[in-house]
Amino acid sequence: MLVLYDLPISSYGCKTRILLRHQGLDWTSLAPPDGYGSPAYCKIVPSGTIPALVHDGFTLGESDAIAEYLNELAPEPAMLPETIKERAKARALSRFHDTRIEPLLRAYFGQVTPASRNADFIAENAALLQRRFDQLAAIATPSPLLTGPNLSLADCGFAPSFAILHCLQGLLGFDLVLPASIRAYEAALCAHPSVRDEYAAYVKTLNEWAAAKITG
Repeated sequence: MLVLYDLPISSYGCKTRILLRHQGLDWTSLAPPDGYGSPAYCKIVPSGTIPALVHDGFTLGESDAIAEYLNELAPEPAMLPETIKERAKARALSRFHDTRIEPLLRAYFGQVTPASRNADFIAENAALLQRRFDQLAAIATPSPLLTGPNLSLADCGFAPSFAILHCLQGLLGFDLVLPASIRAYEAALCAHPSVRDEYAAYVKTLNEWAAAKITG
């Protein structure tokens, strides 16, 4: 039995749910008891982080580790390319997202409430984010997804990040133009059968979260 501890607003939870859908696995989603980081939850997942997977008594945190585990648990459809070099590239692109793009998006969360906004920070962070997406366009050659026609571990984290980007850009009004190849990639990714329903649900959750932040 697969149990996924996560929350609807968690981008890495969304990433993991996309993987679970794509691999045709049945799972149960549970909210961390008393919230993540709570003593009750830390008794189950000592790190207190989400998402976390529990499978037949085995507990695993960190979305990349969960992704690799699921790929081995259900090897078809494969979530990594066939060749050693392409597999390495997929992992590198996933890490680029997690260490270069996602933290910049997350840095905007404190700016959502109108009273807390800092125009200089919003503009400076947007410039960094633009640079990262330009770098992604130089590193990756989507065709139409990051490692070819098939969904891979490299793709799944980008779906919620695109949703976050558009939500925040609409709220904060910062300037950022995705390179043409990345816009085409986003369209292909978000239309993928294993992605589109989770993406739509995540957009709805984000909009509700943002509305609650704005109204206080």
